[in-house]
Amino acid sequence: MKKKFGAWSGKGWFLLLAAVLVFQLAVSSNGREVEAAGAEVTAVADAASAGSYSLEAESAVNTLSGKAEIKACAEATGCSGSQIVGGLWGGSSLTFNEATVDTAGVYTMTIHYISGDPRSVGVSVNGGSIDHYDLPKTADWNTLGVYELELELKAGSNTIRLDDEGGYSPDIDRIELRLSDGGSGEPGTGTAYEAEAANNVLTGNASVSGCSAATGCSGGKKVGNLWGGSTLQFRDVMAEKAGVYTLSVSYISGDPRPVSIAVNDGPSDNYALPKTENWDTLGVFKLEVELKAGANTITFNDDGGWSPDIDKIEIASTEGPGEDPGPVDNIGQIGKALDSKKYGSIKVTAYEKGATFVSGSYSITYNTESGLSAYAWNGKTLVKGAYASAQLEDQLLDSRKYSEHSFKLGSVEKIKDGHGKGVRITVENKSDGLPVMKQIYQLYEDQSYFLVSQQVTGSSAISSNDMAPLVVNASGGVDLGTSGDNRVLITPYDNDAWSRYQARTINTALNNNNYISSEMTAIYDNTSRAGLVIGSVTHDVWKTGIFWSGSNDKLNKLKVYGGFTSLTSTHDSIGHGKVSGTTITSPQIAVGYYADYRDGLENYGEANAAVAPPLKFEKGVPSGVPVGWNSWGAYESSLSYDKVVEVSNFFKDNLQKSFTNKGTVYINMDSYWDNLSEQQLRDAVKVIKKNGQKAGIYYGPFVYWGDNMSQPVEGTNGKYTYGDIVLRDANGNILPKVDGAYAIDPTHPGSKQRIEYIFNKFLDYGFEYIKIDFLSHGSFEGKHYDPNVQTGIQAYNQGMAHINKTLGGKMFISASIAPMFPSQYAHARRISCDVDGSLGRTEYQLNNLTYGWWQNGTIYSYTDPDYMTLAKGGSFNAAQTRVNAAAISGTIYMNSDDVSNVETQKLMKSLLTNKSVNDIALIGEAFRPVEGNTGNAAADIFVLQDKKDYYLAVFNYTNDAVTKTVDLKRAFGVSATTKVELTDAWTNSKVEANDTLQVNLDGAQSKLYKVKIMK
Repeated sequence: MKKKFGAWSGKGWFLLLAAVLVFQLAVSSNGREVEAAGAEVTAVADAASAGSYSLEAESAVNTLSGKAEIKACAEATGCSGSQIVGGLWGGSSLTFNEATVDTAGVYTMTIHYISGDPRSVGVSVNGGSIDHYDLPKTADWNTLGVYELELELKAGSNTIRLDDEGGYSPDIDRIELRLSDGGSGEPGTGTAYEAEAANNVLTGNASVSGCSAATGCSGGKKVGNLWGGSTLQFRDVMAEKAGVYTLSVSYISGDPRPVSIAVNDGPSDNYALPKTENWDTLGVFKLEVELKAGANTITFNDDGGWSPDIDKIEIASTEGPGEDPGPVDNIGQIGKALDSKKYGSIKVTAYEKGATFVSGSYSITYNTESGLSAYAWNGKTLVKGAYASAQLEDQLLDSRKYSEHSFKLGSVEKIKDGHGKGVRITVENKSDGLPVMKQIYQLYEDQSYFLVSQQVTGSSAISSNDMAPLVVNASGGVDLGTSGDNRVLITPYDNDAWSRYQARTINTALNNNNYISSEMTAIYDNTSRAGLVIGSVTHDVWKTGIFWSGSNDKLNKLKVYGGFTSLTSTHDSIGHGKVSGTTITSPQIAVGYYADYRDGLENYGEANAAVAPPLKFEKGVPSGVPVGWNSWGAYESSLSYDKVVEVSNFFKDNLQKSFTNKGTVYINMDSYWDNLSEQQLRDAVKVIKKNGQKAGIYYGPFVYWGDNMSQPVEGTNGKYTYGDIVLRDANGNILPKVDGAYAIDPTHPGSKQRIEYIFNKFLDYGFEYIKIDFLSHGSFEGKHYDPNVQTGIQAYNQGMAHINKTLGGKMFISASIAPMFPSQYAHARRISCDVDGSLGRTEYQLNNLTYGWWQNGTIYSYTDPDYMTLAKGGSFNAAQTRVNAAAISGTIYMNSDDVSNVETQKLMKSLLTNKSVNDIALIGEAFRPVEGNTGNAAADIFVLQDKKDYYLAVFNYTNDAVTKTVDLKRAFGVSATTKVELTDAWTNSKVEANDTLQVNLDGAQSKLYKVKIMK
């Protein structure tokens, strides 16, 4: 993910209306103290009478320490009293000794200052503790600015100390004090606990700091610097009785940041908190926690990354009535069979009070009295109490609540489509005054899954942005029948913001709105590997979400619905678009049960490909694994013509004979290719082709990085500006930036002309590979130009189809930051966000492989692990591990190193030229994990069976030596006595083993083996 940010600058006064800072401060000052000469304290009489006071920095009663000194102020600057106090650096301070006020209370302090660059200052009152503030730069060193904060003063004389904290602080002209109300923000509904409370425990970098006045922090302070292994623990959080409570977190985060939260000694759960408007605006995030009666601890942990600043938490009791699930245990009581009919291997039977639909190992029982259904495999019911719902404006339609549920054997239709031969079965739900709801089942003769959807038809136009063809709300409604290590897979919508998959314990009953899976899930027992795979197979209209909740190794709630949006998952700032018409149709959901959930995930990929096959390779576009180089990891924004030529020549002279795929090597320019002139781009392509390589390029078709809405759009001959084509909401407001860029409406003619203009230039220059980035912006919900487009996914389909049409099959298309679905518009998709080459990022990328490998060869020809920047690995082992990770990922096999560095050249020559490793990469198949119980981490053992050949990869994500044990039966399905021979792909050394294999790994090391199963 590459971000371009425009700098903001301005002249004149800065006013940061900052949050309430109720100071209770107590620290002594140190250092040489010098009495300052100059004017006396100025307290304007009429202002004082109104509770307002002005104090000059240069006043004789003030105390200066360290290097602080009184200096003349240029006349044009307009300092009050024509003097300032400067020299606040290296352990210096300025103390206002006689800040005398009539009334005790919270005061707004306005600091008048000069600072040609951003500088900080520490503020303390009456010898109290120092609170840290970051003051913005003024226009220059001759321009005043103001900064406001709030503090608590006693009646009478106070001291206010400004301290440089050992760094550099601004020059100070004066301060003003005025009595304020002390912004308390909106009242809470529970018991509040301040982050800065004295009994809380802070570790690592975590620290209490001041909160600017307009922010409205409760207590005027916050705890920040939660990064790099830091924690904030709230102690003595009291609960009157044991139970579930709502925890409201008041926080500040100018960008999206996660935080892990643990209660008492329980496990930490990670939450993705949305960005607040800026770093001076509070947000509130709510979740549920289970507290014991009496005192509790709640710990916030950054998990080694970066977390928001915390103002306070509030605890409120959570109580709500349960929902009546209906007669779920009586679904099978459907009376006598009336008639049946076979359609190939599928049998449909009508009963007095229902029907059954049977195909292969599974059966569906529908009870027409209750409107509930049950799904069974091999005679064992795994899902009971299933129904459908749809939200129409303020009216919730629930298939159970209809007065009539009818099935007619004569209405069964034969079908033949991409899934194969089968039948379509419809159950009609009718009630007076309600739209008709149809529940539609499609069963196939040769598939392990069936499809379920719904249609709602009204007498006039209706609309919905929440249609759920599969809902379960019953205790134990989804029961695998096992309890070894039951998990639910949470799938991210796209690969932006370093999103991870999570294999979460099924026993999760709190905060489940934070665990909605996008498009698909697997519900499985990792011990036996048996499980259900459920997910959407149509991606033309809806974003699909899967809500769930479980306990006792079963699911009690399951809702699979079209209409999912989320600030942190889909990045939508508004709700899902409403689908309107006299008949509206839900997404189509595949439901299957498998002895090995991994087979089920691959079958789910195949089911999607049956509806929308992956993009074909047209004539002239090599269909093999792309091999080559990408510029971003090596040069980022400093890309130049000379560097591209240098890379091309280096590859030709040193790597091209071994680091290639049947003679094809790509040299790809990423973001900042526009550093090159048009002529340089043409010349670079000529050099690349002359060197026997293919040239690649980069573009973000659905983003605008600028801020000038009057800027003409390229390729539109001045007809459209960016203000015309950016995406807006229904009220005409431009959607907020995501990743630093505005979303562009894919349906607007100006955006389509822009694509045609840019992409046709690329084709004209001779580029044969394109990486298209930030595609998720094209799927955002909003008010689109095309009136027929009602949802973000409809707009995305239109925009991507236009790209395909423009390129005409003449380029290899690699989708970078992009939704997983729709998938038919690119040959490859990045399986994760950016990977910089470090060991930690490699582990992150392999988390996405652990639970997303199945996309390879099903919905995409290749899954892209991002480039290999070997020099950033931190060690030779980590660099080699980066290559192994790329080789097993199914794969776009691209390096991204600076070839001008001699040491980097050595790494490239050493790690990119191993034939055995490269041959594994060129298979183009993603390895699958041995274990699927890693939470949001990566598996460390992966396997591949390619026809008759087997492969094994073992990883160490730590910098310490470890020994990994590979259960060969678990990995390859062989018996404990079967002997296997493993050949190290890097060293060609061989080892034999049976039952288990011990793999000794140094820090950051990994092993890649070819495996021969002996007979």
